[in-house]
Amino acid sequence: MTTSRTPYGFMLFVRLIVRMTIALLVSIPIIALGAILLVYSQTDGTVPAWSGIAAIVTGVVLLILGFYMTAVGSFPYPNLGDGEDVKIERHPTMKPAYARIMISIPLFIVTAVIYAGSELAYIFPFISFMFGLWFFFKGVMRYFRNLHITYIVTDRRAIYMYKFLYLHTNEIPVGRIVQISEKRTLIEALSGRGTVVVSSGIGSRMTINMEEIDNPGAVAEALRSMLPSTQNN
Repeated sequence: MTTSRTPYGFMLFVRLIVRMTIALLVSIPIIALGAILLVYSQTDGTVPAWSGIAAIVTGVVLLILGFYMTAVGSFPYPNLGDGEDVKIERHPTMKPAYARIMISIPLFIVTAVIYAGSELAYIFPFISFMFGLWFFFKGVMRYFRNLHITYIVTDRRAIYMYKFLYLHTNEIPVGRIVQISEKRTLIEALSGRGTVVVSSGIGSRMTINMEEIDNPGAVAEALRSMLPSTQNN
């Protein structure tokens, strides 16, 4: 299985636009909510102005961080050697990020219903809103983080790469791999994701943890098929 290489030129521009659009879609509702809260705070003394300011600041931070991380994550990957073939290229799955964002949506709806359709104290919609914002923020940050973690398996090496403010890579040549193992929790097994651990010895620099990837069995089998002992058989 060979995956496509990192796009250049027009396709790289398209990738940037698509990912920045996602950052906008995530951030604009929070900024709009903050603006609405600020307006209400001027006419309704029970709505604190700081809640609107906090929401706007959160949205702006997410927008800036999303733009930056999107630009960095779309940059080309490390150069491959002559004749080196990319077998598998994966990011950590986005399922946990999407799950957190989906959990936040009902909490925001509950907040709106309690605020507009009941006479309960404002502390109750505030609490549900903060829980929703926490899940939403955690989901968004996981999404952006996973964009910049890349696992690459070529016919010569296994590579881990992280790009955010700095570039960190770790790679293990296929000929030095001594152990390949898989780890899955019950939830990961049910959702088709897991972790593949590639080791060439003892120590963090001699181990690559391909965490939370979809279909980890296929990645592990691809690595095992390239081991010298397997090829000799």
